[in-house]
This record gives sequence, structure tokens and C-alpha cells, in this order.
Amino acid sequence: MIYLGIGSNLSGAFATSQQLVEQAIALLATRRMRVCAVSPLYLTPPVGPKGQGAYVNACLAVTSNLSPTGLLSACHAVEAEFGRLRRIKWGARTLDIDILDYHGQILDHRITLPHPRISHRSFVLVPLSDIAPAWRHPVTGAAIEQLKSGLPIGDIKAVKRL
Repeated sequence: MIYLGIGSNLSGAFATSQQLVEQAIALLATRRMRVCAVSPLYLTPPVGPKGQGAYVNACLAVTSNLSPTGLLSACHAVEAEFGRLRRIKWGARTLDIDILDYHGQILDHRITLPHPRISHRSFVLVPLSDIAPAWRHPVTGAAIEQLKSGLPIGDIKAVKRL
């Protein structure tokens, strides 16, 4: 299975962050991906520069015949369609889509898999555990509940079940 993380903390021209995430999930399903599962949407504190608003985050399980780099290109194209600008590292954004895990592959060229910070992000692990409770980190073998136990999750609030 392929797992994606998706989030937004900037409203677009005609939509809230929650609506942007919902619309992006629908669009991903038209980009040589089949969406198999979607976590609830979570409202999470921002990571990165001060002054950002909270994020709306979710995780998806998808299947695709795209390669990891092809999938990354498709995700970047969807981000661009939603007005994503890459100006400030970890800055506010209309849409962010990350490949978290691609069939358990371990890669470290052009794209790093699994996502290099997955183990340190409760805003990823909480929604991922909703759709993949038996998931294990491909490098360390750690169970998702074990990874979550070392992170603060009290500030993460479910806002909508899709």
C-alpha cells in the first residue's frame, strides 16, 4: 500500500483549508491513483515558522501504477493546482502532499522513502494509525503505536470524518 499525508493551513481563493484538503483528495483520485482509505481530518498545531495558523491534516491509503518519482510529480502537480508556492521551508501553505510510505520501499535518491520525518510527526502518525493500525516503519520496524507513544498528541483534534 502507498500512504500519503495531506495538509493545509492557508485558505485558497474560494475555499477553507478543510475544503481544500477534501477537494485535493478527490482530485488525487483522478491522477492514476485509487484512494482506498482516508483518515478523519485533524486540526493540528503548526510546525515551522511562528505566526502560522493551525493545519488541517489527513492521511490516505492509495494504490497506483506510478513509480515513486512519478507519484511525487503527480502530488506536486495537484499542490500547484491549489496554489502551492514553495517559498519558506515549513511555511504556511494552501496544500502539502507527502509520500509517507511506498509499499515499504526504502529509497534515498531524488525521493527519500519512507518520509524522513514520519517518526517525529504526531500530525502524521495519528491519522495514519486510523487507516493503517498495523503499519510498521520500514527502516526501524517500530509499530505505529510505539512511535506515537513518544510524541505529544494532546493538541491534535479530529474535526471531520470523511
